[in-house]
Amino acid sequence: MPIVAILFLTAVNLLNYFDRYIVQAVEPTITAEFALTNTEAGYLVSAFVLGYFIFSPVFGFLGDRFDRRWIMAIGLVGWSIATAMTAMATTVGGFGLARVLVGVGEAGYGALVPPYLKGRVKSTSDLNRALSIFYVAIPVGAALGYVAGGQVAANFGWRNLFLFAAIPGLALALGFLMLRPEVREQSTELRAEVPSRGLLPGLRLIARSPALCLVIIGYVLNTYALNGVAAFVVRHGTSLGLSAADASTYFGLILVVTGLLGTLGGGFLCSRRADKVSDPVAHLMRFVAWSTLLGVPFLAVCFLAKDSSLFLGACFMAELLIFAGVAPLNSVIAARAPDGYGALTQGVAIFAIQLFGGFLGPVTIGALTDMTGSLSLAMQGTSVALFLSGYIWWRASKIV
Repeated sequence: MPIVAILFLTAVNLLNYFDRYIVQAVEPTITAEFALTNTEAGYLVSAFVLGYFIFSPVFGFLGDRFDRRWIMAIGLVGWSIATAMTAMATTVGGFGLARVLVGVGEAGYGALVPPYLKGRVKSTSDLNRALSIFYVAIPVGAALGYVAGGQVAANFGWRNLFLFAAIPGLALALGFLMLRPEVREQSTELRAEVPSRGLLPGLRLIARSPALCLVIIGYVLNTYALNGVAAFVVRHGTSLGLSAADASTYFGLILVVTGLLGTLGGGFLCSRRADKVSDPVAHLMRFVAWSTLLGVPFLAVCFLAKDSSLFLGACFMAELLIFAGVAPLNSVIAARAPDGYGALTQGVAIFAIQLFGGFLGPVTIGALTDMTGSLSLAMQGTSVALFLSGYIWWRASKIV
Protein backbone atom coordinates (compact mmCIF):
# COMPACT_ATOMS: atom_id res chain seq x y z
CA MET A 1 0.00 0.00 0.00
CA PRO A 2 1.17 3.62 -0.61
CA ILE A 3 1.57 4.26 3.10
CA VAL A 4 3.06 7.78 2.79
CA ALA A 5 0.14 8.95 0.64
CA ILE A 6 -2.36 7.32 3.01
CA LEU A 7 -0.82 9.00 6.07
CA PHE A 8 -0.78 12.39 4.36
CA LEU A 9 -4.41 12.10 3.27
CA THR A 10 -5.29 10.97 6.80
CA ALA A 11 -3.62 14.08 8.27
CA VAL A 12 -5.66 16.30 5.94
CA ASN A 13 -8.81 14.40 6.87
CA LEU A 14 -8.03 14.91 10.56
CA LEU A 15 -7.93 18.67 9.95
CA ASN A 16 -11.14 18.30 7.95
CA TYR A 17 -13.04 16.86 10.90
CA PHE A 18 -11.38 19.16 13.41
CA ASP A 19 -12.63 22.19 11.48
CA ARG A 20 -16.05 20.57 11.15
CA TYR A 21 -16.59 19.76 14.84
CA ILE A 22 -15.27 22.82 16.63
CA VAL A 23 -18.69 24.42 16.15
CA GLN A 24 -20.33 21.61 18.15
CA ALA A 25 -17.76 22.07 20.92
CA VAL A 26 -18.62 25.75 21.37
CA GLU A 27 -22.34 25.47 20.52
CA PRO A 28 -23.53 26.47 24.03
CA THR A 29 -21.31 29.59 23.96
CA ILE A 30 -22.42 30.63 20.46
CA THR A 31 -26.06 29.92 21.29
CA ALA A 32 -25.83 32.20 24.32
CA GLU A 33 -23.94 34.98 22.49
CA PHE A 34 -26.39 35.14 19.58
CA ALA A 35 -29.47 34.34 21.76
CA LEU A 36 -30.51 31.34 19.65
CA THR A 37 -33.32 28.83 20.20
CA ASN A 38 -32.52 25.10 20.07
CA THR A 39 -33.92 24.96 16.52
CA GLU A 40 -31.78 27.92 15.43
CA ALA A 41 -28.72 26.33 17.02
CA GLY A 42 -29.43 23.17 15.02
CA TYR A 43 -29.52 25.20 11.81
CA LEU A 44 -26.24 26.93 12.66
CA VAL A 45 -24.50 23.63 13.38
CA SER A 46 -25.85 22.26 10.10
CA ALA A 47 -24.93 25.29 7.95
CA PHE A 48 -21.68 23.66 6.84
CA VAL A 49 -23.68 20.76 5.40
CA LEU A 50 -25.42 23.06 2.91
CA GLY A 51 -22.20 23.74 1.00
CA TYR A 52 -20.94 20.19 1.52
CA PHE A 53 -23.88 18.27 0.10
CA ILE A 54 -24.59 20.61 -2.83
CA PHE A 55 -21.03 20.67 -4.13
CA SER A 56 -20.00 17.05 -3.42
CA PRO A 57 -21.58 15.70 -6.65
CA VAL A 58 -20.09 18.65 -8.58
CA PHE A 59 -16.57 17.92 -7.36
CA GLY A 60 -17.19 14.19 -7.78
CA PHE A 61 -18.13 14.76 -11.42
CA LEU A 62 -15.01 16.89 -11.95
CA GLY A 63 -12.87 14.35 -10.10
CA ASP A 64 -13.74 11.65 -12.64
CA ARG A 65 -12.44 13.90 -15.41
CA PHE A 66 -9.52 15.90 -14.04
CA ASP A 67 -6.53 15.44 -11.73
CA ARG A 68 -8.00 14.71 -8.30
CA ARG A 69 -4.87 15.90 -6.49
CA TRP A 70 -5.33 19.51 -7.66
CA ILE A 71 -9.04 19.54 -6.84
CA MET A 72 -8.32 18.26 -3.30
CA ALA A 73 -5.61 20.91 -2.80
CA ILE A 74 -7.93 23.72 -3.89
CA GLY A 75 -10.65 22.42 -1.58
CA LEU A 76 -8.26 22.43 1.39
CA VAL A 77 -7.19 26.02 0.79
CA GLY A 78 -10.83 27.07 0.34
CA TRP A 79 -12.14 25.58 3.57
CA SER A 80 -9.16 26.95 5.55
CA ILE A 81 -9.91 30.50 4.37
CA ALA A 82 -13.60 29.99 5.21
CA THR A 83 -12.67 28.80 8.71
CA ALA A 84 -10.80 32.06 9.25
CA MET A 85 -13.87 33.94 8.00
CA THR A 86 -15.94 32.25 10.72
CA ALA A 87 -13.81 33.94 13.38
CA MET A 88 -14.65 37.35 11.92
CA ALA A 89 -18.42 36.86 11.84
CA THR A 90 -20.35 39.44 13.85
CA THR A 91 -23.86 38.24 12.95
CA VAL A 92 -25.62 34.89 12.79
CA GLY A 93 -25.91 35.27 9.01
CA GLY A 94 -22.19 35.91 8.59
CA PHE A 95 -21.34 32.94 10.78
CA GLY A 96 -23.70 30.68 8.82
CA LEU A 97 -22.33 31.84 5.44
CA ALA A 98 -18.75 31.14 6.50
CA ARG A 99 -19.72 27.62 7.59
CA VAL A 100 -21.46 27.02 4.25
CA LEU A 101 -18.19 27.95 2.50
CA VAL A 102 -16.27 25.55 4.75
CA GLY A 103 -18.60 22.84 3.44
CA VAL A 104 -17.90 23.82 -0.17
CA GLY A 105 -14.16 23.45 0.39
CA GLU A 106 -14.50 20.12 2.16
CA ALA A 107 -16.69 18.81 -0.69
CA GLY A 108 -13.63 19.09 -2.94
CA TYR A 109 -11.84 16.59 -0.70
CA GLY A 110 -14.25 14.08 0.81
CA ALA A 111 -15.69 12.73 -2.45
CA LEU A 112 -12.32 12.24 -4.14
CA VAL A 113 -10.17 10.35 -1.64
CA PRO A 114 -11.79 6.85 -1.82
CA PRO A 115 -11.62 6.67 -5.65
CA TYR A 116 -8.09 8.10 -5.55
CA LEU A 117 -6.98 5.39 -3.11
CA LYS A 118 -8.82 2.76 -5.15
CA GLY A 119 -6.47 3.67 -8.00
CA ARG A 120 -3.41 3.21 -5.76
CA VAL A 121 -4.16 -0.27 -4.32
CA LYS A 122 -4.68 -3.71 -5.83
CA SER A 123 -7.79 -5.23 -4.23
CA THR A 124 -10.97 -4.54 -2.25
CA SER A 125 -9.30 -5.86 0.90
CA ASP A 126 -6.32 -3.54 0.43
CA LEU A 127 -8.67 -0.62 -0.23
CA ASN A 128 -10.48 -1.42 3.03
CA ARG A 129 -7.15 -1.46 4.90
CA ALA A 130 -6.20 1.90 3.39
CA LEU A 131 -9.57 3.42 4.26
CA SER A 132 -9.34 1.95 7.78
CA ILE A 133 -6.30 4.17 8.32
CA PHE A 134 -7.80 7.15 6.49
CA TYR A 135 -11.07 7.13 8.43
CA VAL A 136 -9.32 7.02 11.81
CA ALA A 137 -9.13 10.78 11.22
CA ILE A 138 -12.91 11.06 11.68
CA PRO A 139 -12.99 10.29 15.41
CA VAL A 140 -9.55 11.73 16.13
CA GLY A 141 -10.26 14.98 14.28
CA ALA A 142 -13.73 15.23 15.81
CA ALA A 143 -12.28 14.52 19.25
CA LEU A 144 -9.68 17.22 18.82
CA GLY A 145 -12.51 19.52 17.81
CA TYR A 146 -14.35 18.76 21.04
CA VAL A 147 -11.33 18.63 23.37
CA ALA A 148 -8.99 21.25 21.93
CA GLY A 149 -11.92 23.31 20.68
CA GLY A 150 -13.56 23.40 24.08
CA GLN A 151 -10.34 24.17 25.92
CA VAL A 152 -9.01 26.80 23.48
CA ALA A 153 -12.38 28.53 23.38
CA ALA A 154 -12.55 28.53 27.19
CA ASN A 155 -9.09 30.11 27.49
CA PHE A 156 -8.77 32.32 24.40
CA GLY A 157 -12.33 32.80 23.12
CA TRP A 158 -14.17 31.03 20.31
CA ARG A 159 -13.03 33.50 17.63
CA ASN A 160 -9.35 32.75 18.23
CA LEU A 161 -10.17 29.05 18.06
CA PHE A 162 -11.34 29.42 14.45
CA LEU A 163 -8.30 31.53 13.56
CA PHE A 164 -5.93 28.90 14.94
CA ALA A 165 -7.79 26.16 13.05
CA ALA A 166 -7.34 27.94 9.70
CA ILE A 167 -3.54 27.97 9.66
CA PRO A 168 -2.51 24.28 9.15
CA GLY A 169 -4.58 23.79 5.99
CA LEU A 170 -2.67 26.41 4.03
CA ALA A 171 0.61 24.58 4.72
CA LEU A 172 -0.73 21.07 4.13
CA ALA A 173 -2.08 22.05 0.70
CA LEU A 174 1.47 22.02 -0.65
CA GLY A 175 1.70 18.30 0.11
CA PHE A 176 -0.66 17.44 -2.75
CA LEU A 177 2.09 18.47 -5.17
CA MET A 178 4.12 15.44 -4.02
CA LEU A 179 1.40 12.79 -4.37
CA ARG A 180 1.62 10.35 -7.24
CA PRO A 181 -1.37 10.21 -9.61
CA GLU A 182 -3.61 7.17 -9.25
CA VAL A 183 -4.13 4.57 -11.96
CA ARG A 184 -7.65 4.98 -13.31
CA GLU A 185 -9.40 1.63 -13.50
CA GLN A 186 -10.81 2.07 -17.02
CA SER A 187 -9.22 0.87 -20.21
CA THR A 188 -7.72 3.46 -22.54
CA GLU A 189 -10.82 3.36 -24.74
CA LEU A 190 -13.21 3.84 -21.83
CA ARG A 191 -11.08 6.58 -20.31
CA ALA A 192 -11.24 8.52 -23.57
CA GLU A 193 -15.00 8.02 -23.63
CA VAL A 194 -15.71 9.12 -20.03
CA PRO A 195 -15.73 12.92 -20.58
CA SER A 196 -18.50 12.54 -23.18
CA ARG A 197 -20.67 10.31 -21.02
CA GLY A 198 -21.95 13.23 -18.96
CA LEU A 199 -23.46 13.70 -15.53
CA LEU A 200 -26.98 12.38 -16.20
CA PRO A 201 -25.85 8.98 -17.56
CA GLY A 202 -23.72 8.55 -14.44
CA LEU A 203 -26.61 9.42 -12.15
CA ARG A 204 -28.85 6.95 -13.99
CA LEU A 205 -26.27 4.17 -13.57
CA ILE A 206 -26.08 4.84 -9.83
CA ALA A 207 -29.89 5.00 -9.45
CA ARG A 208 -30.30 1.70 -11.33
CA SER A 209 -28.15 -0.19 -8.83
CA PRO A 210 -30.46 -1.58 -6.08
CA ALA A 211 -27.46 -2.44 -3.91
CA LEU A 212 -26.01 1.07 -4.08
CA CYS A 213 -29.43 2.60 -3.38
CA LEU A 214 -29.87 0.48 -0.23
CA VAL A 215 -26.33 1.23 0.93
CA ILE A 216 -26.87 4.98 0.52
CA ILE A 217 -30.30 4.93 2.22
CA GLY A 218 -28.77 3.12 5.20
CA TYR A 219 -25.94 5.66 5.20
CA VAL A 220 -28.49 8.52 5.32
CA LEU A 221 -30.13 7.09 8.44
CA ASN A 222 -26.77 6.39 10.06
CA THR A 223 -25.60 9.95 9.39
CA TYR A 224 -28.87 11.34 10.77
CA ALA A 225 -28.22 9.50 14.02
CA LEU A 226 -24.55 10.46 14.33
CA ASN A 227 -25.05 14.14 13.49
CA GLY A 228 -28.00 14.39 15.84
CA VAL A 229 -25.82 12.98 18.62
CA ALA A 230 -22.82 15.16 17.77
CA ALA A 231 -24.84 18.37 17.78
CA PHE A 232 -26.30 17.98 21.26
CA VAL A 233 -24.14 15.51 23.18
CA VAL A 234 -22.35 18.33 25.00
CA ARG A 235 -25.70 19.87 25.93
CA HIS A 236 -26.91 16.52 27.31
CA GLY A 237 -23.72 16.17 29.32
CA THR A 238 -24.28 19.57 30.93
CA SER A 239 -27.82 18.48 31.92
CA LEU A 240 -26.21 15.67 33.94
CA GLY A 241 -24.02 18.07 35.90
CA LEU A 242 -20.93 18.27 33.69
CA SER A 243 -19.51 21.61 32.57
CA ALA A 244 -19.52 22.29 28.83
CA ALA A 245 -15.70 22.06 28.76
CA ASP A 246 -15.70 18.76 30.68
CA ALA A 247 -18.49 17.27 28.56
CA SER A 248 -16.68 18.14 25.32
CA THR A 249 -13.40 16.80 26.74
CA TYR A 250 -14.86 13.48 27.90
CA PHE A 251 -16.76 12.94 24.67
CA GLY A 252 -13.66 13.86 22.69
CA LEU A 253 -11.57 11.30 24.56
CA ILE A 254 -14.24 8.67 23.90
CA LEU A 255 -14.11 9.50 20.19
CA VAL A 256 -10.31 9.12 20.11
CA VAL A 257 -10.22 5.74 21.83
CA THR A 258 -13.26 4.22 20.14
CA GLY A 259 -12.25 5.68 16.80
CA LEU A 260 -8.80 4.14 16.92
CA LEU A 261 -9.99 0.78 18.24
CA GLY A 262 -13.17 0.64 16.18
CA THR A 263 -12.00 2.00 12.84
CA LEU A 264 -8.61 0.28 12.74
CA GLY A 265 -9.68 -2.88 14.57
CA GLY A 266 -12.94 -3.32 12.70
CA GLY A 267 -11.43 -2.45 9.34
CA PHE A 268 -8.39 -4.71 9.56
CA LEU A 269 -10.34 -7.58 11.13
CA CYS A 270 -12.88 -7.33 8.33
CA SER A 271 -10.14 -7.31 5.68
CA ARG A 272 -8.48 -10.43 7.10
CA ARG A 273 -11.71 -12.35 6.70
CA ALA A 274 -12.47 -10.77 3.32
CA ASP A 275 -9.18 -12.16 1.96
CA LYS A 276 -10.53 -15.69 2.54
CA VAL A 277 -14.08 -15.47 1.16
CA SER A 278 -15.34 -15.67 -2.40
CA ASP A 279 -17.37 -12.44 -2.17
CA PRO A 280 -15.40 -9.91 -0.08
CA VAL A 281 -17.80 -7.04 -0.79
CA ALA A 282 -20.82 -8.93 0.62
CA HIS A 283 -18.72 -9.87 3.67
CA LEU A 284 -17.84 -6.19 4.26
CA MET A 285 -21.52 -5.25 4.03
CA ARG A 286 -22.62 -7.91 6.53
CA PHE A 287 -19.96 -6.74 8.96
CA VAL A 288 -21.23 -3.15 8.72
CA ALA A 289 -24.84 -4.24 9.31
CA TRP A 290 -24.17 -6.32 12.42
CA SER A 291 -21.74 -3.89 14.05
CA THR A 292 -24.34 -1.13 13.60
CA LEU A 293 -27.21 -3.18 15.03
CA LEU A 294 -25.12 -4.11 18.07
CA GLY A 295 -24.59 -0.42 18.78
CA VAL A 296 -28.31 0.45 18.90
CA PRO A 297 -29.09 -0.54 22.53
CA PHE A 298 -26.03 1.31 23.81
CA LEU A 299 -27.06 4.49 22.00
CA ALA A 300 -30.57 4.24 23.48
CA VAL A 301 -29.17 3.85 27.01
CA CYS A 302 -26.78 6.75 26.46
CA PHE A 303 -29.55 9.37 26.37
CA LEU A 304 -31.85 7.68 28.87
CA ALA A 305 -29.12 7.67 31.51
CA LYS A 306 -29.54 9.99 34.48
CA ASP A 307 -25.99 9.42 35.67
CA SER A 308 -23.00 10.90 33.87
CA SER A 309 -20.89 7.73 34.29
CA LEU A 310 -23.54 5.53 32.67
CA PHE A 311 -23.99 8.15 29.94
CA LEU A 312 -20.27 8.16 29.11
CA GLY A 313 -19.96 4.36 29.30
CA ALA A 314 -22.88 3.82 26.93
CA CYS A 315 -21.43 6.44 24.57
CA PHE A 316 -18.16 4.52 24.54
CA MET A 317 -19.74 1.22 23.49
CA ALA A 318 -22.06 2.80 20.91
CA GLU A 319 -19.23 4.73 19.25
CA LEU A 320 -16.90 1.70 19.27
CA LEU A 321 -19.40 -0.45 17.38
CA ILE A 322 -20.43 2.28 14.96
CA PHE A 323 -16.86 3.20 14.00
CA ALA A 324 -16.05 -0.45 13.28
CA GLY A 325 -18.11 -0.25 10.08
CA VAL A 326 -16.88 3.07 8.67
CA ALA A 327 -14.09 1.78 6.40
CA PRO A 328 -15.93 -1.34 5.16
CA LEU A 329 -18.97 0.76 4.28
CA ASN A 330 -17.00 3.19 2.14
CA SER A 331 -15.05 0.32 0.60
CA VAL A 332 -18.36 -1.19 -0.56
CA ILE A 333 -19.40 2.12 -2.17
CA ALA A 334 -16.05 2.41 -3.95
CA ALA A 335 -16.11 -1.23 -5.07
CA ARG A 336 -19.66 -1.10 -6.45
CA ALA A 337 -19.45 2.33 -8.11
CA PRO A 338 -20.21 2.22 -11.85
CA ASP A 339 -17.07 2.03 -13.97
CA GLY A 340 -15.76 5.52 -14.67
CA TYR A 341 -17.95 7.17 -12.03
CA GLY A 342 -16.15 6.41 -8.76
CA ALA A 343 -15.87 10.02 -7.55
CA LEU A 344 -19.38 10.88 -8.74
CA THR A 345 -20.77 7.92 -6.77
CA GLN A 346 -19.01 9.17 -3.64
CA GLY A 347 -20.34 12.67 -4.35
CA VAL A 348 -23.91 11.41 -4.73
CA ALA A 349 -23.60 9.43 -1.49
CA ILE A 350 -22.31 12.51 0.34
CA PHE A 351 -25.11 14.63 -1.17
CA ALA A 352 -27.77 12.22 0.11
CA ILE A 353 -26.34 11.54 3.55
CA GLN A 354 -25.59 15.18 4.31
CA LEU A 355 -28.89 16.58 3.01
CA PHE A 356 -31.19 14.00 4.55
CA GLY A 357 -28.96 12.96 7.44
CA GLY A 358 -26.32 15.53 8.31
CA PHE A 359 -28.53 18.59 7.84
CA LEU A 360 -31.85 17.22 9.08
CA GLY A 361 -30.39 15.37 12.09
CA PRO A 362 -29.44 18.39 14.25
CA VAL A 363 -32.38 20.45 12.95
CA THR A 364 -35.08 17.88 13.74
CA ILE A 365 -33.53 16.92 17.08
CA GLY A 366 -33.44 20.61 18.02
CA ALA A 367 -37.05 21.08 16.89
CA LEU A 368 -38.22 17.97 18.77
CA THR A 369 -36.48 19.26 21.88
CA ASP A 370 -38.31 22.58 21.60
CA MET A 371 -41.63 20.75 21.05
CA THR A 372 -41.30 18.18 23.85
CA GLY A 373 -39.14 20.11 26.29
CA SER A 374 -36.96 17.01 26.65
CA LEU A 375 -33.62 16.58 24.88
CA SER A 376 -33.39 13.01 26.25
CA LEU A 377 -36.68 12.04 24.59
CA ALA A 378 -35.84 13.77 21.31
CA MET A 379 -32.50 11.95 21.12
CA GLN A 380 -34.26 8.57 20.99
CA GLY A 381 -34.95 9.37 17.35
CA THR A 382 -31.26 8.74 16.75
CA SER A 383 -31.56 5.18 18.15
CA VAL A 384 -34.47 4.44 15.80
CA ALA A 385 -32.53 5.78 12.82
CA LEU A 386 -29.47 3.71 13.74
CA PHE A 387 -31.55 0.53 13.95
CA LEU A 388 -33.11 1.17 10.54
CA SER A 389 -29.69 1.76 8.97
CA GLY A 390 -28.38 -1.57 10.28
CA TYR A 391 -31.46 -3.42 9.04
CA ILE A 392 -31.24 -1.87 5.57
CA TRP A 393 -27.54 -2.72 5.32
CA TRP A 394 -28.32 -6.31 6.29
CA ARG A 395 -30.78 -6.43 3.38
CA ALA A 396 -28.16 -4.84 1.12
CA SER A 397 -25.61 -7.53 2.00
CA LYS A 398 -27.76 -10.08 0.19
CA ILE A 399 -27.61 -8.30 -3.18
CA VAL A 400 -24.49 -6.13 -3.07
